[in-house]
Amino acid sequence: MNPKTYKDQWSALQNGTYWAAARLLEEVKYSEAKAKKSAGSSAKRKAATSTTGEVAPASKKSKKDQATELINRINAVEGVSDGSAIYDSCPVVVAKIKEFLQRDGITKAMLLKALGDINSNSLNRFLSGKQQDQCGNVTYQKAYVFFEKLRIIEGKAKSTKRLSNEEQNPQGFSTTKARAGRWIKSASNLPIMRARLYTPEADNRINNF
Repeated sequence: MNPKTYKDQWSALQNGTYWAAARLLEEVKYSEAKAKKSAGSSAKRKAATSTTGEVAPASKKSKKDQATELINRINAVEGVSDGSAIYDSCPVVVAKIKEFLQRDGITKAMLLKALGDINSNSLNRFLSGKQQDQCGNVTYQKAYVFFEKLRIIEGKAKSTKRLSNEEQNPQGFSTTKARAGRWIKSASNLPIMRARLYTPEADNRINNF
């Protein structure tokens, strides 16, 4: 039915086909509008999910898994034992710990476990130490070994300072801090601990050294 073929187009209103077609067009128009509205709401929900971070747990889990895998690889490196000589000073090891904790997925709890389940208080004391005053802290030896293994798997060369320490002090830094002692410079210009366990005569000889 084409209303334009009617001499009087308004007379088409009397035809049932006209009303059926009009109703069909309205239904199609309504369906299209509803579909657009639904698509818009879906897009908003997706954006909101991204903004509010509801999908973040999956992302965080992925980073945590990667961090765990890295730690497992580090601890699997052979040839570096807990008794290895230490050629990095305490401040250098502290800097490495702080840098490592900034990596994605790495937490302090994970690092404590990686270092042999050391106590968090030990780690905190080591991080807040000055110069070599925390050389007797269990964190020093374990963290040095851990980061030496990390250096190996990452294929990084030894630093100039590290090579210098090896040359000047082959036995490495001390991990023993005597009571009531204080740090002095050795002949190699590296800090060593002088304990107040000497006789007065011996102490005078050292003071005159």
